[in-house]
Amino acid sequence: MKRSAFVTALLAAVLLPFATVAQSDWPNRPVTFIVPYPPGGLNDAVARVFADRMTSELGKQVLVDNKAGAATTVASNFVAKAAPDGYTIYGGGTSLVINPTLTGNVQYDPHKSFDYVSLMSFTPFILQVNAEFPAKTMAELIAVVKANPGKYNIASSGIGATNHLAAELFKAQTGLKLTHVPYRGGAQAGQDLAAGNAQLMFSASLEAKPFLDSGKTRAIAISSLKRSPAFPNIPTVAESANLPDFEAVFWQGLVVPAGTPKPIIDRLQKVIAKIAADPEMIERFKVQGVDLRSSTPEEFRAHLNKEEKRWVTLIKEQGIKPE
Repeated sequence: MKRSAFVTALLAAVLLPFATVAQSDWPNRPVTFIVPYPPGGLNDAVARVFADRMTSELGKQVLVDNKAGAATTVASNFVAKAAPDGYTIYGGGTSLVINPTLTGNVQYDPHKSFDYVSLMSFTPFILQVNAEFPAKTMAELIAVVKANPGKYNIASSGIGATNHLAAELFKAQTGLKLTHVPYRGGAQAGQDLAAGNAQLMFSASLEAKPFLDSGKTRAIAISSLKRSPAFPNIPTVAESANLPDFEAVFWQGLVVPAGTPKPIIDRLQKVIAKIAADPEMIERFKVQGVDLRSSTPEEFRAHLNKEEKRWVTLIKEQGIKPE
């Protein structure tokens, strides 16, 4: 045996038992759950509830750390460079595969920099309008905007965010001329919509509900293919605008730095599956339009690839550019 091969084998034999002990001892200190948006939005709300339940399941504190900025790239870059030891986990979404194409200025490869643990939640968007907007149905909305091209603003939680892409998909399929106004998160955008500084927005149902309940905004349609049990009276965009293939859903999944030991990934996946299957958790989020679900790492990657193909195609066809 060559000396280099012998040394490698010897080191593996010496270090493997210590690595195994470290993995079996995980976690022995707090875990940081990175959220790529400011506090108050959907991603943050779901992450905080999961973090609380994960604290109970893992026996160590799971602390939420909001790292907003650059349409989630700040958080994604941070996680990509974090130690793959299970102490940094990430509530990632569509932007993971959007930003490399949209900005071309990321410090990660979505297919190489991360390991994908499990999907966590799916949430449709409600196309809502300010209470003063002169339309109550999709047909009226289309007529009003067509009669006033470029006059009305459609807000989003940021360029490349899923609700921005939903807006671009809606514009592309209807031919409507709307001015996109990006914000730093869904909560701020929703507040400006309610105040009348923007007229339309695809808002995550969890974020839209308080404004709808207060009467400051009005629902026009929902972005899922089927009506939501939480909002049965809101028609889908597909049916109300006669766009049978229209679908845009915000999803969130648990992501870790690439190279995280498989036993840690497996344990995290089991914890997420248990939380997502809890009837109390399901009902808690169902009434707000959030569908909890889990997946295997392989199913997560397949979903990611499908989303990448759909949204990257839209970005290229519509020439969507960062600010």
